[in-house]
Amino acid sequence: MLFRSPLGANLKNTPTTALFKAPHMEVARLVMLAGKQLPPHAVAGPLTIQCIEGEVEVALDHGSQRLKPGDLIYLAGNVRHDVKALSDASVLLTIVLMDGP
Repeated sequence: MLFRSPLGANLKNTPTTALFKAPHMEVARLVMLAGKQLPPHAVAGPLTIQCIEGEVEVALDHGSQRLKPGDLIYLAGNVRHDVKALSDASVLLTIVLMDGP
């Protein structure tokens, strides 16, 4: 699959999509319109969130980080966080998938 960035004028009409999933990694393009917020959650494995366009805020227990195009944040596994779109935005989400028990 070819990943084109940024989406520009097509952002509002592009759904969030998994770009690929391998045994130990998943990569997705998350599209969020201004004001949309993902509720607080955590994933087992470490992850990165890279802002491709727009602006998002990643809230953590100890504060928040605003991401603009090109910014990337790394979160260790099991770190509780939420993501809010401050403007129409797309981000590249990479999750390391952990083996089951």
